[in-house]
Amino acid sequence: MNRRDQELLNRQMGRLQPPSRRDGMIVLVLVAAFLSGMTAGSIFSFGTHSPAQPPSDDGKTALAFFLNGAQKATR
Repeated sequence: MNRRDQELLNRQMGRLQPPSRRDGMIVLVLVAAFLSGMTAGSIFSFGTHSPAQPPSDDGKTALAFFLNGAQKATR
C-alpha cells in the first residue's frame, strides 16, 4: 500500500465514521428522566396514604424474626 492508497482509504473511511457522541447530553437526559419520574411518582402516590391509619409494625416484626433466626443459627 503506497501513500496514495492510504490517502484514498482515509477519505473513504472518513465518510463511514459515526458522528461523535455527546455523553454529557445523554447524562442530562437520563437525570431529567429520573427526576421527572420521581416527581410524577410522588404526585400520583400522594392520595394513596391515609393519615388516619396508624403505622404498621411490619418493619419491627421482620427485624424480630431476623434477629431470632440469627440467634438460633449461631448457637
